[in-house]
Amino acid sequence: MWPVCVPKAHTGPETGYLWHQKKLGGGMFSVGIIIPSWHYWANPSKIQPMYELHFATVIDSHFSKTKDVKVSIIDLRGIRSDQQIYHIPEHDAYFYWIPKTGDYKGMVKVAGQIKLHYPKAKHAAGGTHIDIFREDCANDFDAIVIGPGEESFISIIKDCRKGSLKKIYKADYADIPYGGYPFMRRHYLPDTAIVNNLLFEKYGADIRSTCVLFSRGCCFKCKFCVYNVPSIIQMKSPAMIENEIKYLKEEYSVQAINLKDEICIPISRDTAIPFMEAIGRGGVMWRGQTTVVGITEEKMALAKKSGCIELAVGVESVSQKVLDIIDKKITVEQIKHFIKLCKEHGIKCKMCLIFGLPGEPENIVDLTRAFVEEVKPDYVSLSGLDPVPGSDIYRNHKRYGIKHIDENWEKHAHLLYRFSDSEEVGLPFEYEKDTSWGKAFSREDIIENIRRMQQYLRDQKMTY
Repeated sequence: MWPVCVPKAHTGPETGYLWHQKKLGGGMFSVGIIIPSWHYWANPSKIQPMYELHFATVIDSHFSKTKDVKVSIIDLRGIRSDQQIYHIPEHDAYFYWIPKTGDYKGMVKVAGQIKLHYPKAKHAAGGTHIDIFREDCANDFDAIVIGPGEESFISIIKDCRKGSLKKIYKADYADIPYGGYPFMRRHYLPDTAIVNNLLFEKYGADIRSTCVLFSRGCCFKCKFCVYNVPSIIQMKSPAMIENEIKYLKEEYSVQAINLKDEICIPISRDTAIPFMEAIGRGGVMWRGQTTVVGITEEKMALAKKSGCIELAVGVESVSQKVLDIIDKKITVEQIKHFIKLCKEHGIKCKMCLIFGLPGEPENIVDLTRAFVEEVKPDYVSLSGLDPVPGSDIYRNHKRYGIKHIDENWEKHAHLLYRFSDSEEVGLPFEYEKDTSWGKAFSREDIIENIRRMQQYLRDQKMTY
């Protein structure tokens, strides 16, 4: 067995340092945090790298007194794979955070290139994919992080400097509260990588916008999902939320924020009210993704008052049978009520759907079209099922009638026909012809269903 380091809790001031390009001398230890290429996105630069910015801020904050560690963020988005190494300066250590399986193979390739150019550097990786495939990942990196990364990355830096790097660094999310760390600073990247006018383009031609992450985790256990890591929701305090918005307005003239929280309107009223009031005091427009669970007239009214202009909601399927199979814990009637409340309060609604889920009826396309025409959401986001490692559907795929899951991780994506009719990455699995709930769609059938529905949504001008 490999030795395991369990980090201690963090305390420290909130400071940061300037982004740099070259390896530093004079006893300074340098760290490069790698942003994956995000090759599965049509425009990977539209969304800001939340966790990379978060970890850079945490590391800088911890070493702010000794001032002997410098951290940089290395952005590989939009760079051809054969050119990436020329954009990576030398560092003493490189950190990788890999929550999405689709990024893993690319990050292993990047680490391999760096090892050839800078053989003395150490490589450490964490994230959901690492949590699941510990043995395999431990062979690809010098150290792996199990659980949250904040204290583990700090321990890795200290151990690298002492020459005593361990193979596994492990912590528990219950002991590492997200709200116990400073809000993420953005100076590690150029302004153009932090602010753009694309996130709110439906609401104005030149709205300066960026992403934020005011909480992490999800308390639901949907069978297809791995975004419930951690399985509890850890929040930033209202005061920190207010300060972060103030910082973004003063430093970047931000006018609107896109909340990347899994649930942007907390289920608990006692949490939701001060949370949205803090955003409201920030004086920005905002949008985010939430759940129909716990939504009330009071919460929706406050969301609107606090600046919310759009809510995305994870509907997944308009078939109650499918919702029950995936343990969504919602009903079709709750979905209808949520969309009705959005309309009554002047908030645009984006309905998020997945095709290819277990138990879909043969008429899923017609059923979905009829539902869209009945409830009239403003926008619809349609994805294809990706049985991602860590999900119950992946772990117990036979139970869901899946005979095969492709383990070429670069094929794991969920966006098909969102941006063109030639996308081929996605649906890396195949159902048995007959399952416990009846006849299942073939992969080709699911692709055709997605193509037909996407075309309908484009014709209705309901996509973006």
